[in-house]
Amino acid sequence: MIKDKKNNVEIINVSKNYDNNEIIKNVSLNIAIGAKIGIVGPNGTGKTTLCEMISQLRKPTTGTINIKPDLKIGMQLQETKFPRGLTGWDMAEYYMRAYRLNKSVEDIQKLLYYLDAEAFINKPIITLSGGQQQKINILLTLIVEPDLLILDELATGLDLEVRERIYELLEKEVFIKPNLSVLIVSHNMQEIERFCQQIIFMFEGSIISINDVKTVVKEYGSIEEYVKIKFKEYKIGMYDSETLLKRLGGKNNEKWAKSWKKHLKKQK
Repeated sequence: MIKDKKNNVEIINVSKNYDNNEIIKNVSLNIAIGAKIGIVGPNGTGKTTLCEMISQLRKPTTGTINIKPDLKIGMQLQETKFPRGLTGWDMAEYYMRAYRLNKSVEDIQKLLYYLDAEAFINKPIITLSGGQQQKINILLTLIVEPDLLILDELATGLDLEVRERIYELLEKEVFIKPNLSVLIVSHNMQEIERFCQQIIFMFEGSIISINDVKTVVKEYGSIEEYVKIKFKEYKIGMYDSETLLKRLGGKNNEKWAKSWKKHLKKQK
């Protein structure tokens, strides 16, 4: 049950384990109606896992995720496996039936234009390139007209021209929806700076900080510079000798651990 009507999602003390490995560590977060949030952090730090739990693709090991009743969630995943033999148009029709959408031909054509997907929408998805499959992912994410839009590495596999067209689509057709909440997971800091109001920095399964994007840009000059500094700070801070040995498998790697610690000190 959502406690605050201003929120679409409330995450309370959520953790996620895989094979006794804690991927998400006691995370709490509210996603307000209309919020535009960017999530950054090193690879393997749990960003995608957190988003998958929010979108109900995975269940938390402990903790609670409360979602507003009847909330429509659209999540564009980094990798999606489609049924063999189906075309992009087959999947679009399935989504429209499943969500009972009354989309006009003009609506679909507009999405296909921005995604530059007209030429292959009727081809089996399995025969498409990675970039083309990414466009199908985005099409299916947007076609449901979500209340919460989750974009996980949106620009992966897309050339610059198509990427800019998709950004234009988001700005002109999608983000104008007043109550739409957006989560963007990205290594592209320009995306975070361009589209987000808040930035979440995650490290090793935990939310380290939540900051206002405009404030960060004013203080650091850019989101990219802020993230570079934070990565360096937490990378150095987390890798003491004991942690290094544990991660590297024990005493056999002691020499390597000392060398790595020395390397980190030089970066301070």
